[in-house]
Amino acid sequence: MDLYEALKAGTSAEELLKAFHKDLDEANARIAAEQEAAGHKEYLTACRENLADTIIDYAEALFEGSLDASFSTKYIIEALKDFEKEIKQVINLSKKLNKTFEKTKDNKKPTETKTTTRSISNDDDIIAQFLKSLK
Repeated sequence: MDLYEALKAGTSAEELLKAFHKDLDEANARIAAEQEAAGHKEYLTACRENLADTIIDYAEALFEGSLDASFSTKYIIEALKDFEKEIKQVINLSKKLNKTFEKTKDNKKPTETKTTTRSISNDDDIIAQFLKSLK
């Protein structure tokens, strides 16, 4: 609906301005978030490249310059990207497990365990007592 139709339908100018400013604020927030994400991505890329260069320098010093040609900055950057994917999966799994354990811990009520002091004489008695304790 355009402004003419909105005004004709009885929408006040104040309501239209309020809706416009709300939409404008949301658009500005979205642009700011996209710019921040792009800036972070550029920063991450630069950090990854710096780390790869440093690893190459380290390896050259360690092996006194005799590195295999396949051990390049590009190779290390790809390895770092793979590592990043894997570590994110591990972190997500860890978070899910922590939530699950917290829910389980909250729902668990302490139970009383019965202990007996009678002597156990043979293997059959030991197994029978163990099975009873599972019930």
